[in-house]
Amino acid sequence: MHRGTSIFLPTATFPMFPERLAMNAMSLQQGTDCRSVSVSVILHPDGSIAEYSIENSVIKPTYMLTYEGATELLYMNLEEEKDLRILQEAASIRAQWRRSQGSIDTAMIEPRIKVANPDDPEPNINLYVEDQTNPAMQLVSEMMILCGEAVAAFGSDNNIPLPYRGHPQSNTAVSAFAYLPEGPARSVANISVLRAAEMDFRKPVAHGVLGIPGYVQFTSPIRRYVDLLAHYQVKAFLRGESPPYSAGDLEGMTFIASMHVKVARKLHSNSLRYWLLEYLRRQPKGRKYRALLLKFIKDRMATLLLVDVGIQVTTVVAAGKVGDEASVVVEMVHPRDDILSVTEIAQDTEE
Repeated sequence: MHRGTSIFLPTATFPMFPERLAMNAMSLQQGTDCRSVSVSVILHPDGSIAEYSIENSVIKPTYMLTYEGATELLYMNLEEEKDLRILQEAASIRAQWRRSQGSIDTAMIEPRIKVANPDDPEPNINLYVEDQTNPAMQLVSEMMILCGEAVAAFGSDNNIPLPYRGHPQSNTAVSAFAYLPEGPARSVANISVLRAAEMDFRKPVAHGVLGIPGYVQFTSPIRRYVDLLAHYQVKAFLRGESPPYSAGDLEGMTFIASMHVKVARKLHSNSLRYWLLEYLRRQPKGRKYRALLLKFIKDRMATLLLVDVGIQVTTVVAAGKVGDEASVVVEMVHPRDDILSVTEIAQDTEE
């Protein structure tokens, strides 16, 4: 409870549970009988939930896939990958249904860094920029949201206290930013008008951002303490027992865990930024970076996204509007002082 979450840094991972449990006994292992919880759903043709069931189960994962491997299989559309195609079809129907319910697109480009030998004088930095619109990532995201909606319905139908998450609809219509190109620029605009998230521990609350009537995070009990609390409650009900925690208990424990999660997020954010700056420091001087104009701060001072690095920077741009691309060079970067300065390259000098 006091760790609150597993902590993922570029240089190390600190699991919430002891490593032998988190990485082995509790994890799904290829070709091995694994204890799990199965959330099964039948969808209406429009993508809304028709029926659901939740039960303890034993499953044997056939094989493990990376996001890259799954995306490749989806593009290949192989006959023998029928299950994957069914999941993709369900994910597509769900995404359409959630949009019809007012869901808001917040997908971004996220940097991922692994530092293989952080104690060396010149550590090896591996940068990977994760595009959340990647088909496999969208498939997994839709299934996680579907699971959360089903668990919230289960809790509501059976009067189970759970950490229900909600988000009020923004006062600004989704269509207000339809003129912006799909992707990070529109996502940043959508995020800028979001209202504060809400939690209830007695009944579901509508999640306007996801476009669903209720939501409980349930898919990561090994690395998120609040998910684990939901598992305690649901599994007690499945055994025919009273839930171990009241709504008041859950609220108190969630508050404690959330304080530690905030610290972990700050730690992750600071560490990631340091290593992104160190990556940029090592690049050849004068290297051009493709940048996307995300928003204007004042006059021509703008926030840009370096697309190939996944980091946001602020600089003056000579022309263009939100959603346009530009080219920039790094003028100065000091990782330890958290300094990054870039300059736009004028179009007529790019040839």
